Amino acid sequence: GSLVLFTSLLAACYKPLQAKSPNDLTRATAFLHKEYKNKCYWWEAVELARKLVLTGFVLLIPEERAFVRLVVATLICSCYAVALAVVRPYKRVEDNVLAVATSLVLLLLFLSTNWTTIFLGIQERY
Repeated sequence: GSLVLFTSLLAACYKPLQAKSPNDLTRATAFLHKEYKNKCYWWEAVELARKLVLTGFVLLIPEERAFVRLVVATLICSCYAVALAVVRPYKRVEDNVLAVATSLVLLLLFLSTNWTTIFLGIQERY
């Protein structure tokens, strides 16, 4: 719901944002795009999609396949961290650095959980 709403609002703001001529809609939705560069006005929708996938859609994978859940989450975090580092969507350099750092911390968390799961599986076999 909120992803569709935010994406449609941002799509409606495309022309005024690119023309740098704010209107009532762009001012009302500034909380969605004001921290980002004009070319990356849509990044909030990407961020929300990442959060939804990591907290919701990954849970659609059956619990018996918990390791697959972790691998999928790790891949999503990896792709997002790379995209964040390449695109650098924020206006302020500090925000870009902080976003990449927190994304890497989350990636490290998933990687360490993967390794722990692997080692526990090995330990149970012997």
